[in-house]
Amino acid sequence: MTPSRFACFYLALVLSAAAADAPAPVRTTPKLEILNKQIAENAENAQAYSNRGYVLTLLGRKEEARADLKKALALNDKPNMHNRAGWAYFNLGDYADAVREFELAAKLSDHQAHYDYYSLVLGYWGTGDIQKALENYQLAVEKDPRLGSYKTLLERTLEWTPLEQRAMHEIYVVWSKAWKP
Repeated sequence: MTPSRFACFYLALVLSAAAADAPAPVRTTPKLEILNKQIAENAENAQAYSNRGYVLTLLGRKEEARADLKKALALNDKPNMHNRAGWAYFNLGDYADAVREFELAAKLSDHQAHYDYYSLVLGYWGTGDIQKALENYQLAVEKDPRLGSYKTLLERTLEWTPLEQRAMHEIYVVWSKAWKP
């Protein structure tokens, strides 16, 4: 076997082994069963679709999650639903979609919802727009001073996903060192 053929064979072997080791998506959980039941009982339950979309996101079932998020928004075009969709898209790694939903939620709530600014921080972090992330972090701190201290930020984000925590903590560090008034 020539070196290049060996390299191709080895790479194919490694990739197939990695694919075999990849965990299969979780098919169900008690929370998912409850949400499925709620939707079966009321196919117009936008909140159940939204919640199930987020749960499916966390379980790695991306296409099903996207379908549920779209259904939830079609049923209920309110700020909180757009914000929830933004969090799901963020965790899917669909940062442009997350920003779109976060911006729409903030616009619809006239920036009055407690989550508007820190949600935008996540979206802008994801798209790499650190300037906008920092600007919104400052606004988030003005709305919720707990975000201005690392200790209370940790407490505030304790139950967030690792990705959500990472984004918030990274922006906090830059904000606290280079932005904080």
